[in-house]
Amino acid sequence: MIPEFHYRVRWRAAGAHPGRHASHRTGGGYEFAGHQPFAAFPDPRNIDSHATLNDPFGQLMVKTFRQRSAIPVFVLADLSASMGYADKVQVLAEFTSAAAYSAYRSGDPFGLIVCGETIRWDVSLPLRWHKGGLPADTAANLARIRPDARSAAALEAAVPHLGRGRALVLLVSDFHLDDAFLESLFDALRPHDVVPVAVWSRAEYDALPDWGLIHLRDPETGQRRRLFMRPALKRRFRDVFQARRERLRELAVRHGAREPFLLEDRLDADALTRYFYET
Repeated sequence: MIPEFHYRVRWRAAGAHPGRHASHRTGGGYEFAGHQPFAAFPDPRNIDSHATLNDPFGQLMVKTFRQRSAIPVFVLADLSASMGYADKVQVLAEFTSAAAYSAYRSGDPFGLIVCGETIRWDVSLPLRWHKGGLPADTAANLARIRPDARSAAALEAAVPHLGRGRALVLLVSDFHLDDAFLESLFDALRPHDVVPVAVWSRAEYDALPDWGLIHLRDPETGQRRRLFMRPALKRRFRDVFQARRERLRELAVRHGAREPFLLEDRLDADALTRYFYET
């Protein structure tokens, strides 16, 4: 069963297609938008006798309402080499399936752009209404990927492909990226509602042994290092990741994105729903 989460945006949609989000457009909704002459909105069901009697020009007046509209939802995914550690790709695939299904259930179009050094169009999806959520072949292909890109440079190159209208962009990465690149990326994404989704594995910093020799390899440079683990060094690993989490939050908020949502080892759909309704 595909997990579903519920998301909320605090801005008004501009799209003409009906949906579940507050909109600037007038239409068949329930949110009162004001009065207009009957000639402009000829719907006798909405005639307002009180407004008609008080109109200084004697015009027949009707109530108008704002419709609720659909919004575009994108997953913008980082598949640089560091995302190949532990089960991060499987977590990414699970999250993407849940996002596509949740968008389908909300009546919103969904798109997927997968990035390494270049955009991976072979596993990306155009923005459209995908019946039932993420196509099975796309989900399978995404889960089978073994990331080997030396950078995530294409994340910024993908921004023009998000369209001109404002979209909800779920930026999924482990964010083991240079601060300068992240600042540039967040700035490029400012026209959109950006949710940084940080995919981390506890094996990186919490499931380390208290004592013993471990071998580390940087997946993007290939450099290897041996470390003798001890409790003090394990605490340092934890402290570094906590500091990185705070730094990521600072960068995101300062550049117009939301606070990051931490996705550790598996997707908790209820926690993600709470994130959208509490932040």
